[in-house]
Amino acid sequence: MHYTTLKICQETEEKYDTQISQQVVAAIAETLWRQTESFAVDLEMFARHAKRSVISPDDVKLLVRRNPHLLKHIQQLHAEQTAGREEPKKRGRKGKKNMKSTDSAAAPEDTDDNSNI
Repeated sequence: MHYTTLKICQETEEKYDTQISQQVVAAIAETLWRQTESFAVDLEMFARHAKRSVISPDDVKLLVRRNPHLLKHIQQLHAEQTAGREEPKKRGRKGKKNMKSTDSAAAPEDTDDNSNI
């Protein structure tokens, strides 16, 4: 990450005819590393909260939701990648109420043998 940060800083130096010290490059690289770690933890938590083990594009969109320009870019990338491809159907989660009502409807009620007399 430090190498890539250095290259970007060198390009910026050339473009704006300025100097960026090695300490600034190191500080930027360290900040990027910490932010990347934070993003990774957040993405894992979003997926875990949704009871999934795989990070989805929706998790990434949730992560960048406070940056409208980045969110728009991510949404466009996702749309381009999924164009022409059918989205997998999401499975619904049955709540306890639904399961309870279907269980009671499917199971016959206890009948007393003496009730027919």
